Amino acid sequence: MAEPMQNDVGVEPPRAERPEEPSRMDGGRRGALKVLVALGGAAYAGAIVVPAAIMLAPSSESGAGKERWLRVCRLSDLTEGEPRRVVVVGDERDAYTVTKDQLLGSIWVTKKGESVTVLSAVCPHLGCSIDLNGDKKSFSCPCHTSKFSLAGAAEAGPSPRGMDPLTARVVDGSVEVDFKLFRQGVAERKEVG
Repeated sequence: MAEPMQNDVGVEPPRAERPEEPSRMDGGRRGALKVLVALGGAAYAGAIVVPAAIMLAPSSESGAGKERWLRVCRLSDLTEGEPRRVVVVGDERDAYTVTKDQLLGSIWVTKKGESVTVLSAVCPHLGCSIDLNGDKKSFSCPCHTSKFSLAGAAEAGPSPRGMDPLTARVVDGSVEVDFKLFRQGVAERKEVG
């Protein structure tokens, strides 16, 4: 057999090229690679689309319209007919997290026999804190001079509506309130989530 000729540099000259047909292994590898890329793309798209869809979709667990009963005090701690400010503590929820035992707001609770009436302590005008007047016969917002009756009706000032009533119940001697927040600055009582 004759040795191939070498050129001046000592490298064998290229052989005549002939088309090679792709092996079955290459087609299998390409197919597997295509499947992996498609799966990776779908996982990436799902990581973006699923949280966005959850956040935008209406949920039965959203705050507005859902009952949220919180125990606020003992009935025996209240004085008949005298409003008492009570802080409301509970879980604060946002789109992804729950923070335990947060100060959610305050309310005015008035005992009437074995039942109670509850009013939000948030002024419907601009969200200031409503106080009980010194005579204990009315409420007022010290910031903008809105005045309210003990029943929560608006009597004077810029507040567009009366104090917001909240549903309450007495269970095993404890006062529970369905705590809600309402939109400020509008005459219509609209719950916010």
